[in-house]
Amino acid sequence: MTDQALIVAAHGSHRNPDSATPTYAHVDAIRERGCFSQVREAFWKEAPAFRDVLRTVDADETYIVPLFVSEGYFVDQVLPREFALGITDAAGTDHESEIIYTDPVGTHPEMTDVVAARARRYLDDDVDESETALAVIGHGTERNPNSADAIYNHVDALRETTDFAEVDALFMDEAPYVDDVLDVFDADDIAVVPLFIADGFHTQDEIPELLGITDDPRSGYPVPGEVSGRRIWYTSAVGTDPLMPEVLLERAADAGADIDHTVETETPVRPDAGEAFRSWVDDAPTRAWGDLSIRHTDAGYELRHRTDRDAGRAALERRAPDGFREFVRTDDDGRYRPFAGEQSLPTGWVLTDLDASGLLRAVSTVYPAAVETWHDDPEAVPYRETAARQTGIYERVSNLSREELVDVTTAVCGNCAKRRDWDESDDDSLPVERGEGELPCREPCSFLVAAAREVLVDEPTDEQAPDHPDSDVPPGDLTDPANRYRVRYRQARDAPEPTH
Repeated sequence: MTDQALIVAAHGSHRNPDSATPTYAHVDAIRERGCFSQVREAFWKEAPAFRDVLRTVDADETYIVPLFVSEGYFVDQVLPREFALGITDAAGTDHESEIIYTDPVGTHPEMTDVVAARARRYLDDDVDESETALAVIGHGTERNPNSADAIYNHVDALRETTDFAEVDALFMDEAPYVDDVLDVFDADDIAVVPLFIADGFHTQDEIPELLGITDDPRSGYPVPGEVSGRRIWYTSAVGTDPLMPEVLLERAADAGADIDHTVETETPVRPDAGEAFRSWVDDAPTRAWGDLSIRHTDAGYELRHRTDRDAGRAALERRAPDGFREFVRTDDDGRYRPFAGEQSLPTGWVLTDLDASGLLRAVSTVYPAAVETWHDDPEAVPYRETAARQTGIYERVSNLSREELVDVTTAVCGNCAKRRDWDESDDDSLPVERGEGELPCREPCSFLVAAAREVLVDEPTDEQAPDHPDSDVPPGDLTDPANRYRVRYRQARDAPEPTH
């Protein structure tokens, strides 16, 4: 067992690939620092899930740092619940680790410096800070006063530590609102920093339009943008700033981590599971692993899509390990893949001459935490047990009827490569009969839960429901009736019952 590991816990998204981009960048930067033997990202809406990631570490101490702006629903309820904090051996393995859960990164005092640095980075050199206003934008919500408190704490600190002529907060869902910007500030130059972790619909579409610097966010916006003769210097989300890894490290250090410590290597997969997997791969000329084909050669390991296993190397594009993660996040048509197991992995590529560590990193990039789950062979978690844990807008998924569950499972899991028995994955069919309502993998994923919610919230009438999916609708946009998984659900629902 190694000494300390770090898990950066973020939200992620089924629809927006940019949501996880800063998390990956910050985790990569921390890995390069070499102060943790294992550094992992984990997500609410992507893989690895919070419940899976603890299985991938074997440190004496594991620090979990929430990559969230403020305390609130996710930090106070969702993460502790999903990480099973307070339960002995939360990873479900023999590798017990002391779990240290920190405050969110967004409330750390050093975030004030990041906000100021973000604003200055976007201002021209000839703009005088002492004559410029600084607006810090938060989401805001009457349901969670902590959301606004975090913003105002940074505003107060910025007033004391910077030379900006004015500093104040603006919000999307409470006063003062973003579109009040010209009324709140007097300066002719206004630097606007959104205190969000990642860029997405709010920061790239809604806020620029509310600020008045664009009428069509899809065509972009100028920096600075001119509104009523005044200049607005709008930055991207503060959570994308290159200073963020240092704040993450400081959060861990405040909780007791030794960030001056140096380790020789960072292991991509828990060592005992990785060794077992490598031995299994070496025991046959070629192994199928979900949609992957693995071959042991004289020069090391080779990885490709399983449909390309018989293709000559010359017919495939050689990929490098650098950039492989971004590559496998989209399908052959460039669409974002909403869950890791989706059978839409791009084809026509090959990774060659991988050493054991490179193979494990590549495999875990495609299927996070799958090697450890395969090795540990934990008990499967029924859908009802997962549904019972849900709160907030997902609480209703417990109301899914048995018939609805069967049809949602058919629609989603029937297009997933993950299996309970990965080494028997040559069968492309769903390994459960229609009507049993069971899952092919160990535990319902967040995408299946999201699909269940959409079925209960807004299933269109027969007149409104399209018969075929619209390829222009993102696979992760479950709100659209033309989404392929919504269409697959209706097809499963309307299919005649099998006769025995």
